[in-house]
Amino acid sequence: MLAAGTQTTPLPDAPVTQETTAEWQEIALSVAPFLDGVQQELAGQVAAFDPEIAPYAEYALANQGKQLRATLTGLAANCAGGWNNSAVKAAVIIEMVHLATLLHDDIMDGAEFRRNRPTLARKWPSPLPRARSAPGRFFRTTIRATSRLARRSISKCSG
Repeated sequence: MLAAGTQTTPLPDAPVTQETTAEWQEIALSVAPFLDGVQQELAGQVAAFDPEIAPYAEYALANQGKQLRATLTGLAANCAGGWNNSAVKAAVIIEMVHLATLLHDDIMDGAEFRRNRPTLARKWPSPLPRARSAPGRFFRTTIRATSRLARRSISKCSG
């Protein structure tokens, strides 16, 4: 929240250009080892999911995009003293919640493509009634997994 009387300057229009994309790639490259750790931990978490929903999560994870949330987490951790397991786990928790929302959107919205790739609903149309319960089950699984991750991080910090 801005303090009363604070003057703000409007940001200039900054269209996304090829140069902007190159800058993002440089930023992401600066946290590449951190992102690798996040991907390994995420894959381990998804492998432990209920076998009925794991394929949906694996499919959604295969199309990572820019990894904006994990990159920002890595950059913030670097500013606060460096990368550690707690920072990786925080990024995994954020990514798992985001993944749950993607699963929900893919199944419930009826869209056919996301990031130039068939959505879950399009890839698995036949078991759609069962798949409709997958987002809720995935959210529950995510909450349990993030709870375990958070407990382990907290116990390491306090122990």
